[in-house]
Amino acid sequence: MTGPRAPRPAPGGPPPLDLDARAVAEAVRDAVWVVSGQGLIRYANERARQYPGGDGAPWSSLVHPDDADAVAARPGAEPYEVECRIGADGSSRWHSVRFTPARPGDDPAGSWIVTATDLDDRRCLAETRSLLETLESAAPAGFGFVDSDARLARVNDTLAALGSVPRSQQLGMPVHEALAALWPQLEIPYRRAWQTAEAVVGTAITAPAADGTDGLRSWLLGCYPVCVGARPMGVALVLVDVTEREQAQAFRSVIMDDLAEGLYTVDGDGKLTSMNRAASEMLGWQEQELLGLSVHDVVHAVPWNGAPQPESECPLRRIRPDALQTVDETFVRKDGSTFGVACSVAPLENGGGPPGAVVTFRDMTEVRRAELEDRHDQKLESLGRLSAGLAHEINTPIQFVGDNTRFLADAYQDMVELLLVYRECMTPALGEVEWGERTQRAQAAELKADIEYLATEIPAAVSQSLEGVERVASLVRAMKSFSYKDSSEQAYADLNEAIRTTLTVARNEVKYVADVVLELGELPDVLCHLGDLNQVFLNLLVNAADALKDKAERGEIRITSTTAGPTVVLSFADNGAGIPEDIQQSIFEPFFTTKEVGKGTGQGLALARAVLEKHGGSIEVRSAVGQGTEFIVRLPIAGKQDASA
Repeated sequence: MTGPRAPRPAPGGPPPLDLDARAVAEAVRDAVWVVSGQGLIRYANERARQYPGGDGAPWSSLVHPDDADAVAARPGAEPYEVECRIGADGSSRWHSVRFTPARPGDDPAGSWIVTATDLDDRRCLAETRSLLETLESAAPAGFGFVDSDARLARVNDTLAALGSVPRSQQLGMPVHEALAALWPQLEIPYRRAWQTAEAVVGTAITAPAADGTDGLRSWLLGCYPVCVGARPMGVALVLVDVTEREQAQAFRSVIMDDLAEGLYTVDGDGKLTSMNRAASEMLGWQEQELLGLSVHDVVHAVPWNGAPQPESECPLRRIRPDALQTVDETFVRKDGSTFGVACSVAPLENGGGPPGAVVTFRDMTEVRRAELEDRHDQKLESLGRLSAGLAHEINTPIQFVGDNTRFLADAYQDMVELLLVYRECMTPALGEVEWGERTQRAQAAELKADIEYLATEIPAAVSQSLEGVERVASLVRAMKSFSYKDSSEQAYADLNEAIRTTLTVARNEVKYVADVVLELGELPDVLCHLGDLNQVFLNLLVNAADALKDKAERGEIRITSTTAGPTVVLSFADNGAGIPEDIQQSIFEPFFTTKEVGKGTGQGLALARAVLEKHGGSIEVRSAVGQGTEFIVRLPIAGKQDASA
């Protein structure tokens, strides 16, 4: 058998290596060159021949230019070693290069034997190991490796903190001793992974917190067998603290299953991503039926005017990233019925793209029904306060209707007696009685009945009676209109007529203290809850009258109405004592009153503000002490508009 072919010696020189040395050089894994004193390659083993440059080429041509100085020949005959980059396969890799002078007898010219060991793989391995150690120590999970002898070969700080001894003592210990507290829960999944060479994941265990705080925490264990080829080397342990996740899941379970309010979430396109049990019960839809559908299209009722509302104008889709929004809406159930809801909308970040939203809502049907009952009760309470005045207002026309009726009864008797005289004068039974005598009898009867007086007073009495009846009828109509129980739906109404009606009802409260001046401009009908506004007008009118009761002279209440663009503006002004500036904003707070104890509840203006805000309107006060007070009410003609429109 022929051995490896020896390289050809340089002309005129001795062979670079003897056969035994050459055989050794060809067998090693490192690159080996014999370089002459002039720096030329005289020999290269099989590994070195993979690098560019052959016999006679300068060895320095293999070196990266930036490292040329590091490998320059050094004086003396002592070996030296450097790290530099050497080119191979078109790229440079780091090597550890050792320069050893040849024995003088072998080469009098001063040759060098150069060996190069590739360091890139070692460096990569070292960097990988360093990175792994960094990850092990920084990761919140616990990492460990149990070798084939069931001893703990690697362990990071998180897992070591769950052990029975310090980390420095755990390495090399049997795993059941190093992690004694965990071993009863670790043993079965660990042994299964070792015996089957298959990963065992998802095992839930409990252990104290790694930072030593009180209480148990939940961990998720994974056991991963590690093999080199077919040979098992050990089992890697990974423990992930899932306490917060389980707490979040428990919290989500409470929200999704036990929260009384409805809750649903949508993505950036308004598509449903989740819905809790309460929302499902209120809407009549199951979560699976609505997943991926537009909530706006499915559950939002068409506005009162019947015009479809684009999703882009939906207040529940106009999400403000910086604040929680509250919106009153009407939802549609699966069966087509509708119900009013109060919604809260919060942004839900989804890691890029338009934000989604979390919407919570409450069925306001019973709440609004109770509010209607309360407002109706307040109206009746107001009517109760006004009842004495209303009784007086009704009694006055009834009294003169009664007087006129009695007068008409007496006048009727006189007229009947006169008629009988007329008939007697005209009867044939009088025979030859002269016409003059008959005329004399009729005139005497007319004088007795006072026919001229009756001809004047009877029409007046009838007119006054009809006027009194109409006055009573108008009071009854006003009371009926004022005490009408409002529905939950808005309707168009004449606010000028509502003011007149309220003035009729409260006339007895006002007429003794002030003259009322009405300056009512032409108004369009306003979409509103008229019963609620009647209560507001009454409160403002009675407050104005109360402000004038202590005034020495008769006061004046001036009520005006006008329009300003899409808004109706109403003013209730008096020339009473006025309100001090420091309490002007407090008068709208519940239970705040400037009246004597027992004279006011402090609810009138608070109710007025609440009603007007519900209508999308407002109320403000302008007052100066000693000059009077003006309350200005603004109401949108078309009713409350979308807050986000």
